[in-house]
Amino acid sequence: MRGGSPAATMALRHRQGLFFIMLFRKPKGQFCRTCGTALYRKHTAMTMCQGWRHPLSATLFNPVTIILNLRVQSNIERLPEPGPDPFHSPLPLGKPLLLRPGTLVGLLPAAVVLLFLAHLIAG
Repeated sequence: MRGGSPAATMALRHRQGLFFIMLFRKPKGQFCRTCGTALYRKHTAMTMCQGWRHPLSATLFNPVTIILNLRVQSNIERLPEPGPDPFHSPLPLGKPLLLRPGTLVGLLPAAVVLLFLAHLIAG
């Protein structure tokens, strides 16, 4: 636990698709609503920015990672606001996900992959 309670055990994923390899990261821990939201924003923005360079990552792993992180975020939102903790301070929330530069950079490749997959399914 980092900042407050109540907290829940969760794991947020981050994928980094390089040209020849893919990196998979899944930090786990107990986080309150504030810290969980901060980590969701951070890891999803990194995935949106860095996960599209490998073909398998772009078509399969990156979209799945984003969906799994959205599922974790829905669980985070169900937690009540954390109470004060005299021993730990919560992580700073930072900017919302869609206002982060990494997310904005990743929207173009995401749109291209979605169009490609829609073309494959339709055609």
